[in-house]
Amino acid sequence: MSGVSIAALIVALALISNALMTLSNQPVIQSSIEEQESNLSYTKTTLTVVGYGLVRYAPDSLSVSFTMIGQGAYAEEALTRCSEKTVAVINLLKSLGISEEDMKTSYINAYPVYDWEAKPPTIIGYEAAYSLSVVVRETPMAGKVIDNAVKAGADRIDGIVFTLSSGKENELKMEAIKVAVEDARTKASIIAKTLGLKILNIESISLSSIEVPTPIPLYREKVATAGIPILPSQGEITATVTAVYILGAET
Repeated sequence: MSGVSIAALIVALALISNALMTLSNQPVIQSSIEEQESNLSYTKTTLTVVGYGLVRYAPDSLSVSFTMIGQGAYAEEALTRCSEKTVAVINLLKSLGISEEDMKTSYINAYPVYDWEAKPPTIIGYEAAYSLSVVVRETPMAGKVIDNAVKAGADRIDGIVFTLSSGKENELKMEAIKVAVEDARTKASIIAKTLGLKILNIESISLSSIEVPTPIPLYREKVATAGIPILPSQGEITATVTAVYILGAET
């Protein structure tokens, strides 16, 4: 074999050897990178923060129950008189712009009236009661509705509560969640800055709870008489979120 051929063979063997060394080193480099990433993830700083959101609202609707009572010598007579009052109240409510969809019969009762002094007690007549549940969608009209319903024949007023329409309730729930998230972010930023760190990312966030509005009762002793407006108190919707932030050094 000539000197040139031997030299070329040596060069070729050297190139092959270098290629094999490169391939054999790659898994070691990859393993080193993975180990570094593992060490970084193990030593990362996390911060768990609870954010609280509160939204106050004024109710936009009112629910009230009117009870009409009729009396008579017989059950039929008592029911007839009760029905006459009920029809008058329903017509009055319609004239004020309340639709039939916002009226609902709660119950109808007819029962005997006893003379408990007699021995044995004897029936001296009958009494009938009709309860009508009504939704008033304009709270400023509450006083007017109640006053006129009584004039039309309602004998009793029960269960006056201020409520929220479903559309408004959903809108305020979303607002409460937004406020809660902003509160969590603000708290995390202050804590990170105090520690000389900064927020790098959010690891997780969850909605812990949301308190839906409860009906606001108007007690019997506060029911307005003629000409006096009925004013609702404010309600509250709250939301709570739990967020986990990843913190890092300031650069």
